Amino acid sequence: MKNSLKGITVPYKYYDKKENYTYYIYKNKMYTDMNKLFTKFIGSYLTYHYEIEKDLKEVHNLSEVIEAVLKNYKVFSIPDKYQKEYSTIELKYIKRLVDDLNNNKLEKPYEHEFSYSIKDFKNRKLFKFNRFIFNQYKDTFIPKKVRTQKYFKHDYYVVAGTAYQSIYHALDEVFDENVLYLFGGTKNPNNRTHSRSHSFDDLIGLIFENSTKFVIHKFQYEFYSKQELEFLTKLADKINEIGFKSVEKPYEPFNSYEYNYFKDNHLYIHLLIHNIRYAREQKAYKKKVLESHKI
Repeated sequence: MKNSLKGITVPYKYYDKKENYTYYIYKNKMYTDMNKLFTKFIGSYLTYHYEIEKDLKEVHNLSEVIEAVLKNYKVFSIPDKYQKEYSTIELKYIKRLVDDLNNNKLEKPYEHEFSYSIKDFKNRKLFKFNRFIFNQYKDTFIPKKVRTQKYFKHDYYVVAGTAYQSIYHALDEVFDENVLYLFGGTKNPNNRTHSRSHSFDDLIGLIFENSTKFVIHKFQYEFYSKQELEFLTKLADKINEIGFKSVEKPYEPFNSYEYNYFKDNHLYIHLLIHNIRYAREQKAYKKKVLESHKI
């Protein structure tokens, strides 16, 4: 572990370029298991139950439930007594996924060729990994969990020749339904200022990015199960208790894409200067974020 990553006392989401994987760092340990991480941090996480051929299973992440659906959709069920562990939207998502799998209704992904650029050769290992995944799994249309010991020793979900760390992102290629967690914004349900996430894991990452502004209004409760709301409340209380405050992101003054088709050299120079300044601001921002997690 890098010296800069030591001494972190508030869970810090980190992308390891060498390992091509995102995980949390907390007290000099790396976590990919959210249950283990948050049991350490606040004393609890989430619990979901389901059945495979009447055999009751217990897991601690909704993505594990989705994975079980993909493997055992013909014999998968959620007993009535455990449905309260899920939000209404999560249950609808799972039911629709089971139905589509049983009736062969998943969408076929858009066909594409394996493409790469000169930049890809900067990380030969990642390039070889992506090429291997494409060649081996370009005809895989139901997300499949794989581990390639030769390249990266982590689990990925592959579909249509592409590897994803998140099972939700893999399913987006073939399934048009989404789970949804609405939060923030104003108290007006009809206002468009509300934020959203299509993964509970991603939602947690957003909390650490915007801890001072994170809120779930009463009309947004319907997007969560009771246990999820209780966990998020406990997490927010812990963050406030230890005095953690997220670092505000640098403001992006304009959309650089608007310059793409300009031929004026002055505009290109202006864009170059902006990009250099913005890159420096991003580097400084990331450093501040890292330091903010060391309380």
